[in-house]
Amino acid sequence: MLGRYNREKEEKGVSAVSAEAFAAALSLSPVCLPANASLTFSTPAVCRPGLFLAGYEEFFAKSRVVVFGSAEMSFADHLPKEVLLERARRLFALKIPCAVIARGIKPLPELVRAAEENRIPLFSSKEITGVIGRKISDYITSALAEKITIHGVLADVAGMGVLLTGKSGIGKSEVALELVHRGHRLVADDSVIIKKKGEILIGSAPDTIRHMLEIRGVGIINVERMFGSVAVRVNKSVDAVFELSEWEEGKTYERIGAENLQTEILGVSLPKLEIPVKAGRNLCVVIEAAVASLRLKEMGYSAPAELEKRLEQSE
Repeated sequence: MLGRYNREKEEKGVSAVSAEAFAAALSLSPVCLPANASLTFSTPAVCRPGLFLAGYEEFFAKSRVVVFGSAEMSFADHLPKEVLLERARRLFALKIPCAVIARGIKPLPELVRAAEENRIPLFSSKEITGVIGRKISDYITSALAEKITIHGVLADVAGMGVLLTGKSGIGKSEVALELVHRGHRLVADDSVIIKKKGEILIGSAPDTIRHMLEIRGVGIINVERMFGSVAVRVNKSVDAVFELSEWEEGKTYERIGAENLQTEILGVSLPKLEIPVKAGRNLCVVIEAAVASLRLKEMGYSAPAELEKRLEQSE
């Protein structure tokens, strides 16, 4: 099954986004925005340029986003204009990803000029320095996260992120619709983007098809519009994989539940169940029961173990 997963073609540890997308995601106002500017990140850490403005350039982390707080801007404002312009030029000549001025402080002309000369995006934020610094780090962490795209459906079933896989036409979207109707929440249909954050997998839908569900014979439906915002989620941890497969006569299926099957996505091991699809079988109820069973196992309870104990006691 893992062979069907489509890994993103991105250099590991490096991610590039458009400057416009970066600004929009963080509610930044552009001060200097070169045409078609692209930001390349290799670390989520941000950098404060106080020492650089003071003339100490050793060990400056030029791969980081530079954040000007009130201290740096106050110091810069007290520098002679020609000194500030020269040091700003040296800073932006290092080809930093971009720079952000916090607290809504008015950009100094020398900083703007140096940014324009070196074609480095310069933004302004109304957020306090610490807050915008954390938001930038979180954004870059997400951008740098190892990710893959999987054909399937991701749903929040009673708080558990369930990834439904299986061949096209098996009925994954129809099951998702029924789950939503029963009070569960849709995260993604058809294409699931999964990012690895630490040892946790986070799934979401591509922006273009978010909250959309394709039902054969009906067409595309907007789940949020039809069932309300409580029926959808933007993202959810991926906690288990349920593979839907066609029922095969004569095939032996798990009946006791003693096996603990696992599958691996981006190096993270997840519990896996194969659920055969057969006419008259209520898959939604089966999935709900499977989720409840996995939750009980997490808490240390095993129905097969209890059954075995009862059988021993009855002998």
